[in-house]
Amino acid sequence: MNTETRKLTLAGLLAVVSILAIQPALVHAAPQSVLITARGSATPVNSMGYSPSASIYLKGIANVNGGNIQLSQMTGILQIGPVFYTVTGGQGQTNNQTGTLQLNLQVGGSSPGSLVLQGQATPGEGTTVLFTPQQSNLEGQFSLWLYGDLWMTDIPYR
Repeated sequence: MNTETRKLTLAGLLAVVSILAIQPALVHAAPQSVLITARGSATPVNSMGYSPSASIYLKGIANVNGGNIQLSQMTGILQIGPVFYTVTGGQGQTNNQTGTLQLNLQVGGSSPGSLVLQGQATPGEGTTVLFTPQQSNLEGQFSLWLYGDLWMTDIPYR
């Protein structure tokens, strides 16, 4: 084996080792914690009257895959006027190409049901979210308009 062949073989070997070293990061990033906070209003489905203020606080786990984000283990609190609803679980996802965010959540308490939040997620410092009343509702009770932020942070290893 001449010197030129050895150099090319060594360069090729180093390239393969480098790619293998970063390959897991290219496929899946480590899970992160996610926090969504938003405020707005809730319009009762069966009336054109008073629209109370609404706010939501959600936390969960985010997995980034190919630029899209899969959300899981979502829990938190939804407040509509003076009433608090406990978000007991759910999941969601972002679509990087369309800029959409969809969450399918379960609400427990005195009136259990489902909560669907769908809207736009605009990346920036944090990510701005806008859930629109056409696609966001608390099962049969309220249509929701909510505006806020989505934050992700690394989960510390234990």
